[in-house]
Amino acid sequence: MSPLFLLGQERVFPVEGDLLLSGNFGELRATHFHSGIDIKTGGKEGLPVRNVKDGIVARVSVSPTGYGYALYMEHADGTTTVYGHLQRFEPRLAEVVRDLQYAHESFKIDVDLHARHLFYQAGDTLAYSGNTGSSGGPHLHFEVRNTRTEHTLNPLRYYPVKDRTRPVVKRLYLYGIGENGVVRLLQSCPVERVSAGMYDAGHVVVPSGRIGIGVFAMDYMEGSWNKLGIYRLALAVGQDTVFAFSVDSCSFDHSRLVNEVKDFHGYKRQETVYRCFGHYHEQLFGVVSKAGGSIKVLPDSLVKVSVSLADINGNHSSVRLCLEGGEEVARDSMDGDLLFYDKSYVLKTGRWQVELDSSSLFSSVARVCEVEYDDRFGDSLLVLAREEVPLLKRARLFVRGNFCPQALICEVTPNGRCYPLATSHTSRGLEASVPYLARYGVAIDTVAPKITYEGKVAGGKLRFRIKDDFSGITDYRGEVNGRWCLFSYDPRTAILQCSLGEPAFVRGEWNTVCVMVKDLAGNKRELKIKVMK
Repeated sequence: MSPLFLLGQERVFPVEGDLLLSGNFGELRATHFHSGIDIKTGGKEGLPVRNVKDGIVARVSVSPTGYGYALYMEHADGTTTVYGHLQRFEPRLAEVVRDLQYAHESFKIDVDLHARHLFYQAGDTLAYSGNTGSSGGPHLHFEVRNTRTEHTLNPLRYYPVKDRTRPVVKRLYLYGIGENGVVRLLQSCPVERVSAGMYDAGHVVVPSGRIGIGVFAMDYMEGSWNKLGIYRLALAVGQDTVFAFSVDSCSFDHSRLVNEVKDFHGYKRQETVYRCFGHYHEQLFGVVSKAGGSIKVLPDSLVKVSVSLADINGNHSSVRLCLEGGEEVARDSMDGDLLFYDKSYVLKTGRWQVELDSSSLFSSVARVCEVEYDDRFGDSLLVLAREEVPLLKRARLFVRGNFCPQALICEVTPNGRCYPLATSHTSRGLEASVPYLARYGVAIDTVAPKITYEGKVAGGKLRFRIKDDFSGITDYRGEVNGRWCLFSYDPRTAILQCSLGEPAFVRGEWNTVCVMVKDLAGNKRELKIKVMK
């Protein structure tokens, strides 16, 4: 982090007024650590977004997903600030972006703008807040990055918020950690609040051996009902700290490690459980651990454990627990048939093959590689796990056979739902990279996307709705009178629209508008209409 950050310059916040957050830095998300803070905008769009300090536009991106309309400002102190989910850019920058979209013939762009030397002073309006991309409601996503490394830095180090609310502990989870690396959930422990910021999980008998602790907890701040992530967490046995975690910076290279920190299955049931143990924690910034954070519990012994949690303002809470060592658990019957987390594998069954390298697994798991028939799916499935197992590094999955061009490898859930994957067709069959050990099959999508013209709407725009019933829309193109035309697309609403003010339209004449859409399987649909400007 740059020691020059903000020195010699009055602090400017990205939006006017006190910062209220709907999400904070380093939160555990589905596939990554949250790389910035989400600033509330009162449920409204169109608030001025200000440059926090002098700098130039380094990069601009527009996408139907992700950050939506996003801007990257580079500053002389070695930091870059990022502003995401914007509604629109300020007029000078909007014109530059529009020209780039026409030059690339694409609504979606991601362009380096250093050469343009677009300079803005601190406090200048850069854009207006919005709800674009993969946003769940109006807000501003704001980041601070180290320009050289692109590591994200905790913005609350530089832009403090008013907060006197302590983190809240909901419950603890206890895990057994076998000598073979297998992790098993043993039990959950309710906690009792004994005073402000103090919780007690009581006295618990556990099998002797290595025990891991998970903490279901969250933070809050005044003026916001949103559940926020924990900034600092430390696990101690007696007076000895065996695990500590603080979120001051993150690397995008470590995104998949979020499934090392969180309980994956707890997250699926909407519980954010921080696991204080693991093999890969020390690759993360701000993590210190002994023996991987696990606790050795001997038969008939008593081990006093405490977990402390804090937010960046120093508001803290703690929970205590006493573990008593019981009988050692008999070696699991699956011990002889495991996939070890530190080994590579090539698994084959029938026409299927999966390749895992030595950094694919977070922990050792049961070896499952079999084929089963599913009536709901109508074909044989490859089963790699009874329930999803997240992978640190994707596995390569192959299936032999002669397949039609619209065939796709899909993940198949226990209830028979299919999630198509980007699939390569090779001389020997199909290939895909997969993020989980799960159930997989092959599906064929021969149905082209649907395009519906919904007419003219407010603002002088033409609106279309584009949908696909299975593999999903991956590309579209809009033309007016045979020329490429700028169409914006929002996959959340399936709306594709363009303005009658685009240069391809001719006033006083019938204009031919053509929309072409393609899905993941390569199926295409085209719709032509005539409109009068």
